[in-house]
Amino acid sequence: MFWFLIYNIFFVPVFWLYFRIISVFNAKVRAGIAGRQKTFTLLKNLPPGYFKSKRTILIHSSSLGEYQQAIPIIEQLNKYNINIIVSFFSPSGYENARLVSDSILKIYLPFDSCRLIKKFLNLINPSIIFFVRYDLWFNLIYLSKKKKIKTIIANARFDERKIYWKLPFLKSFARYLYGLFDKLYVIDEEDRNNFIKALKGYKTEIIKVGDSKFERVYQASENIRISDDIISSHIYKNKKVFVVGSSWKDDEEIIFPVLDKIAEYERNLLTILVPHEPKETKIVLIEKNIKTKYKNLKSIRYSDIDKYKNENIIIVDSVGKLLSLYSVADISYVGGGLRTGLHNILEPAVFGMPVYFANDVTNSDEDKLLIEKGVGFTVKNQKQFYKEFRKILSDEHMRNQIAEKCKEIFKDSLGATEKIISTLKQMEYIN
Repeated sequence: MFWFLIYNIFFVPVFWLYFRIISVFNAKVRAGIAGRQKTFTLLKNLPPGYFKSKRTILIHSSSLGEYQQAIPIIEQLNKYNINIIVSFFSPSGYENARLVSDSILKIYLPFDSCRLIKKFLNLINPSIIFFVRYDLWFNLIYLSKKKKIKTIIANARFDERKIYWKLPFLKSFARYLYGLFDKLYVIDEEDRNNFIKALKGYKTEIIKVGDSKFERVYQASENIRISDDIISSHIYKNKKVFVVGSSWKDDEEIIFPVLDKIAEYERNLLTILVPHEPKETKIVLIEKNIKTKYKNLKSIRYSDIDKYKNENIIIVDSVGKLLSLYSVADISYVGGGLRTGLHNILEPAVFGMPVYFANDVTNSDEDKLLIEKGVGFTVKNQKQFYKEFRKILSDEHMRNQIAEKCKEIFKDSLGATEKIISTLKQMEYIN
């Protein structure tokens, strides 16, 4: 009751006011608020008895990245005679998530006030609520516990860097919040031991199963088929292919000078640059930058690939091709680590190659793993990157060793979904 009162008296009003103020300046937050206002209308317009005919499972993801981790779980749950609702906090998740079945319902999670969450839970009456990794809302969890609704976190991580595990007051709140859950499905033994220690005295069951994110990336890679729709094989044949994925200006300012210098020694290096949000204005600036500053670099747009004349940089000016392009790469760089946070570094790793990335803005759980396994490499500055990049370009044996290590990483990480579904069946959460 202490934390319930603290949260609802102090935190809920602050959250509400914060989102309202930010919405004036931020279109994404504005879209999220508008979407939440339609949630109850959408639910009430469902056929009569929709939530009484069979069990309902709610799967909540903060955004698109978390939802993609949940897809293997959703695909398995969809085989059972249950209603599945997927909810989102962020518009980027709600608007871009592709449902695995037409029978699955997609909604915004209501604002976490006591009144709205009570109304929400009474309406959908779920048997289980899955949270994918993060985005844990206190009232939703607390009131679910009161109604004896099973609550679970999939891909749970214990991040010691988070402030709520460091400050005594916040740590007490975090312990209570995680202690409300029935099950935590954690990724590795280290996370399991950390949660066991942190939640001593609570009845939360902590089960090591692995990471469904690895399964999702692996499944997507298996579906990739190389064709001329991506890039003709004659273009990259007998070349070393370097794919730069989701690059920002900060990343390019490190990469381009290095490529310009290396081009004097590596004539057969082909770089495929996939900018983050490849808008026309951004592509034009990149082209101008290359043309005016770097004498050894010549670029061509992906949309003009039929006019290819041995340029050493291909700028991808469309979306949806990055994973396929990683499949033809020998080495990769993943952007975002200097500005907003690292993009998906598992996507190139699944194809067996060295993965370079800057890591100034730490938001990835996989960076530590790839570095420890010797397949991920942090980029600190131009000089350091040039030295390491030139070495790995010239060492095919090292690249082959890294490819084998990548295979082992995914081999050890698969099977999380099967283990989750198996334990749910054993406990008769689903049947």
